[in-house]
Amino acid sequence: MSRRRGAGGIERILEKLEGNVKAGNYYDAFQMYKSVYNRKIGEGNTTEGLRLLISGCKLFLNHQQMENGTELALLLGDHLSTHETRPSDAITKHLVEIMKGLWSSESAKQRFLPKIFKWSKLHTEHGDPALHMACAEISLRESDYITCCIHCQYLDLDGVDFYCHTLIDVAQTRVYKSEAELVITSAVLQFLTLHRTEHARRIFKLFVSRHFSTTFPHEQPLVNFTELLLRAIDKGSSGLVKALRDHYSKALERDPTLNELIEKVLRVYFNECKQPAGLGGLGGLVQSLFAPQPSEGGSSSASAVQEDADLD
Repeated sequence: MSRRRGAGGIERILEKLEGNVKAGNYYDAFQMYKSVYNRKIGEGNTTEGLRLLISGCKLFLNHQQMENGTELALLLGDHLSTHETRPSDAITKHLVEIMKGLWSSESAKQRFLPKIFKWSKLHTEHGDPALHMACAEISLRESDYITCCIHCQYLDLDGVDFYCHTLIDVAQTRVYKSEAELVITSAVLQFLTLHRTEHARRIFKLFVSRHFSTTFPHEQPLVNFTELLLRAIDKGSSGLVKALRDHYSKALERDPTLNELIEKVLRVYFNECKQPAGLGGLGGLVQSLFAPQPSEGGSSSASAVQEDADLD
């Protein structure tokens, strides 16, 4: 009986608060939201406290009350971590709606997003992929490709197709044709620095097949480098990774961040930190990249890599 009364109580409170907001009594409604929330938390009723914050955020933002909506959103972000709220599809859906409502305010966005990702990372290594996808989609609609691509690094495997679409858009409309290979090489390396090997393989395969429509050996040196790098990772050979880096040094110098990313890859996969001396030509080392794996047959591409010159 008490639970039913409690449930009815929160419903009446929410109806009253909604009525105040709809009537334009924004200040009184905001103060009431905070007061009732604090009372619920004092009673140990974190579930109803969370419900109040979510309802208040969405209601204020829907009425273009950015300041009040932001304050409740920040309180919501703190609540999730402080009260160790478990993630759920319902909470994620609410957070995405609130995020969209705050996005037009750079200040609100920059304060809210770190709070919800801090909470989300308590439960998943890189944060909820659904939250990252929402950020990526909004950023793409606003042609903010940098922010979009940052969030795409943390999508699940199903999200790689969206990321590939974004990278192709960048390659076709935002950079010179000759820079397309830089786009995919950087994306693959970023995935590898996060030890997301399968993501790296998939984005490379999708991008190359859709944008370049070629097979190994490719015309673009960095595309060759990236394909061979993925094979070296599969082989578990740091020596091959370093040999590839040395052989393709001139192409890699086109973007100074690429060598920094390769250093991170060596640390992540092989726990190697020091810059090694040059290892000379690739020679027979590269042929081993195309040697049959236990689960696959030999590669017909092996004959194409017998000489270093064939790789450029």
